[in-house]
Amino acid sequence: MTSNHGDSNSSVASSYVDVNLDSAAQQQKYVTFDSDEDGKTTLPSYNQSSANLPVDRAPPAAAYTPPYTPASYDPQFKSMGSLPDQDQQVNRIAESTGHITPLSIHQSQLAMKKCLALEPPKFEQLKKWTVTNYKYTKQLVGEKFGHSTRTVDKDLEERIVELKLAKVQYANLLKESRNMLTKFEQLVLCHRNMRTQFQTMIAQAPELQEQLQSNAATQSVLEKNGEGLLGALRTFVESLTTLVNITIQDTFYTIKNYENSRIEYDAYRNDISTLQNAIPTDITKNKMLELQVVYEDRKQKWEKLKNDTTTKMNLLHENKIMVMRSQLDMFNNAVIAYFSGNGDKLNEVLSEYHIRTRKVSEDDNSSFLTRPNE
Repeated sequence: MTSNHGDSNSSVASSYVDVNLDSAAQQQKYVTFDSDEDGKTTLPSYNQSSANLPVDRAPPAAAYTPPYTPASYDPQFKSMGSLPDQDQQVNRIAESTGHITPLSIHQSQLAMKKCLALEPPKFEQLKKWTVTNYKYTKQLVGEKFGHSTRTVDKDLEERIVELKLAKVQYANLLKESRNMLTKFEQLVLCHRNMRTQFQTMIAQAPELQEQLQSNAATQSVLEKNGEGLLGALRTFVESLTTLVNITIQDTFYTIKNYENSRIEYDAYRNDISTLQNAIPTDITKNKMLELQVVYEDRKQKWEKLKNDTTTKMNLLHENKIMVMRSQLDMFNNAVIAYFSGNGDKLNEVLSEYHIRTRKVSEDDNSSFLTRPNE
């Protein structure tokens, strides 16, 4: 009896355990985790069985995603290294609210240190540039008020003054030549319109046919000769433009560099003169040695630019005489041939200087610079 009772108890216990296991399995069977298309886990669902889910909707291996990604993997904090979770939360709150936090202050300090941490060569260049500009400005102001002495090359200075006056004169000549070109284009266009009008009136006034044909022929000759003179005038204007805006201007760039080097040279020369008159000490001696090195460098630069300026002014003078002599002869011969009515002589002048002519249209702009090259 005892053994039967014990067997019955053990069978009941085993059946109870099986029932509990089945209920646990049944519960586990119906508790599933859903995941969206991005692989993120959502809240569990108790309304369906995982046996009824498709294969691609199976529960993921990891059902928990950390709320914050470590800073070492966050591109925003890649350069900052790993940060504590609390600092990450504080920084994210600061970004969303716009409040300043110790972390944001730390980032500002790091950025400031990077800006101030200049490389030594760059810092030295900045220092030299600052000193040079200070001395240059000081010397320039001193010369304006008569407090500083300046080095003067009398012959070169006179030639520079003459070149400045010559540039003004050539610029005025270029201005008047452009005005003449514009107005003469309008005159040639008037000759063309007159010729067209005479030819139109021939059919309407037969009794004046002979006189109208004669006037139309005269206007046609004037138009043709005017186009030849316009070609010569355009060539003359283009040569003047090149001389004034390119050749002479390039020489003035060299003169400007020469004047700047002369001011720098005089600035260091005056500094050395001031130190020589000061009380000799170790500091002044060391400073004198440093200034002497810079002074020699500025002196060599000034002498080199002085020679370059002299050479370029000589070349400019030769080129100016050669070009202007040819252009003035061409323009004078073309004007004489046009106003004397000698079309053959005008054509000879155009052929000698390889000048091409073109028709003037009403759409032509008043400025020849906006037209295509011929």
